[in-house]
Amino acid sequence: MRNFVEDVCLDVLRVGLSVVSNSYVLVLLSIFLAVVPAEAQQVNERMRSTFARAEMLYRTAEPDQAIEPLTDVIEALLSNAMSGDIDDEGQALLVRSLAYRADALIFAGERDVAESDLEQLLTLYPRVSIEGFRLSDVGADRFQRAEARLVGTLTLSAAPLSARIFVDGEQLPEGITSYDLLAGTHFIEASLPGFTRQVQEVEIRADRSTEAEIVLERISAVVRLMTRPVGATVLIDGKVVGETSGMPPRDWVPTGDAVRYPRGEFSSVMEVEGLMPGQHEVEVILDGYRTFSAPLTIPDLADYQVGSIIMTANLGLVLLRDLASDSEVWVDGRRTQPEAPLRSGDEETLNSNAYRLSLEPGEYRITVSRADAGVFEEMVTVADRRSVALSVRLRPALTFLGVLGSDRLGAETLETTLRGSFTELNYWAFLDRTDDAEGILQRTGATEDRLRAAVGEGTTSPSPFDWQRLQTTVSRELPGSIFVLGVLDDSELAADADLWIWPSAPGPAVAERVRVSLADGDMLEALSTNLSGTMTFQRSWTGIDLIDSGIAMSPVVAAVVRNGPAAEAGVRTGDQLVTVAGNKVATAEGAGNWFATFPPSSMVALGMAGPNGERTVELRMGATPTVVNPSEGDRFYSVVWAMSAAAAGQRDVAVPAWLVELNQAAVFMHVSDWEAAVRMLTNLQAPEVTGVGYGLAQYWLGVALSEIGDLDGARAAFERSLSQPDARYLTNDGLFLAPMVRARLIALGSTNNR
Repeated sequence: MRNFVEDVCLDVLRVGLSVVSNSYVLVLLSIFLAVVPAEAQQVNERMRSTFARAEMLYRTAEPDQAIEPLTDVIEALLSNAMSGDIDDEGQALLVRSLAYRADALIFAGERDVAESDLEQLLTLYPRVSIEGFRLSDVGADRFQRAEARLVGTLTLSAAPLSARIFVDGEQLPEGITSYDLLAGTHFIEASLPGFTRQVQEVEIRADRSTEAEIVLERISAVVRLMTRPVGATVLIDGKVVGETSGMPPRDWVPTGDAVRYPRGEFSSVMEVEGLMPGQHEVEVILDGYRTFSAPLTIPDLADYQVGSIIMTANLGLVLLRDLASDSEVWVDGRRTQPEAPLRSGDEETLNSNAYRLSLEPGEYRITVSRADAGVFEEMVTVADRRSVALSVRLRPALTFLGVLGSDRLGAETLETTLRGSFTELNYWAFLDRTDDAEGILQRTGATEDRLRAAVGEGTTSPSPFDWQRLQTTVSRELPGSIFVLGVLDDSELAADADLWIWPSAPGPAVAERVRVSLADGDMLEALSTNLSGTMTFQRSWTGIDLIDSGIAMSPVVAAVVRNGPAAEAGVRTGDQLVTVAGNKVATAEGAGNWFATFPPSSMVALGMAGPNGERTVELRMGATPTVVNPSEGDRFYSVVWAMSAAAAGQRDVAVPAWLVELNQAAVFMHVSDWEAAVRMLTNLQAPEVTGVGYGLAQYWLGVALSEIGDLDGARAAFERSLSQPDARYLTNDGLFLAPMVRARLIALGSTNNR
């Protein structure tokens, strides 16, 4: 008979020769033999199909037709069975094939060959049962006769009952008392932790029951234990007795603290024997965990259950003081939920309001962010059973995403310069996320070629590149208030680079660009100027409009703002300002410089001269809101947005919400996102005051509505702005808005001349 695998190969060749060239068939055959070796294919679909066909023939009136396909299956599996390398499915097919072929051979009159099959079957599997095989009566009788000639029964009696019994090296199922074996000499081995080992030789007689009695003698106590996690080294009385491994038994039911953990985190039961009655010490050691140590009392020779030892990881504590409950916390870039503050009295008062991070010993990067308020980041070293306290102070974050370009020398030059400059910025928290950003940039299509193609006229990017996708993805995955990405102008030898700067969402999804020369030591001057200072939302204000007359020796008061600080101090139009806090002033600019040195609410003595002579007035400095100019050319509006958002989110900064929103509306107007500007200005609740407030908000709303084509809405907004006759532009001492509003109304065809 042909080998089964050879038969398959020949079938492949037959098919191949009929349709393709010989060389191609040889390739197919070599692939089949290389990829599907016979040893690995104990049972495959072809074998299953062959057996199914044979079984169908066997069940019909012509069982002798099943002999050949059954032989194919037997020859394919027999060598594996004889070497013990056969799986359950293969064993089941082989047993049925041998039994069916023996019965079919009896039907064909070849009874001697059938006897050989039955002997082969019982030699391989002496405990086999043919129940359910539906052999013929003759076949079943022949099987029983062969079994009586070849197989006997071993009847066991063991003490203790839990002893582990091996027959010829094969362990018997626990609790079994009767075992069928081939007639002949066999060896029985019995063992159990804490007992003597016993070996017996028995002679099994066919069709007979042979009894064997095994009694093991107790020689030591046995301790059983499990650990979480696996891999712990166990010592008893200072001596290593083993290492835990494996998985818990299926019937193990966790109790106590063990129920809090997944069962897969526990080891199998470790048995330690050789212990005598008395006092012992158990230690369990594992790197990264605190050593477990406990006394163990063994009163007599018996089995003892230590149970599940749950090891405690080496942990230190990071205390996050002044952390707002809606903050997000990252540890080495992984978002983490800190433990809530302890109740009053649970810990010293200093730490009772601190959120807690329990960490294994090591060095960590702790990052905290909260909405647009900013970011806090610090490296900490954690030691076991020690605490580190951090006072969380949020600052706007400048997140550096690296430099794109194949010119590594140029990229390294720019990266080094940027890192050096950014780390010196006091107002900003500098976050270097070069490594984290690489995958994000790839996913969003932010390649050096596409960003070079995005360079257009002016400082902002044209529309083809999807900045919104990049902004949304980066804002979701990385902390930051503004993001900076460098792109070299050439992949081979770069001379210049573009720095792209954009705010985090929900800021405008538009990036600003600045071109820098890699050879220029002051390449970052423009960017550094924008980043180096803080954004002021108010400054000192006097309520005086001064002019240099060219005649008087001192600046002249051209106007006094109604209800302003100067008006309340008694300053009058036409007065000359002679001194500020005792310092003589000769020009309006000089006076302004002196006023800038006094903070709001401070008292300043002003020397005034008028028709009635000289006098001194006490002026309490006021404060004017300051709003960024949407059309200012040398300002980075991404920075304006980030600073405004930070001011709105930081609870210790007293900036009115309407003033923050007015500055953010200026950013939307600068990037021509008129619809976003309309949404913000429509809902903005600015006060109706002299200077900056409701009048400016309505003026800008009218401008934005004009840009989107809502001319009626624009007229209405301009009319509302005119209802504030003392409204000013950008600051309380800025230009009067009324002339600007009237010019807009005239352009829209309105005749309002108030």
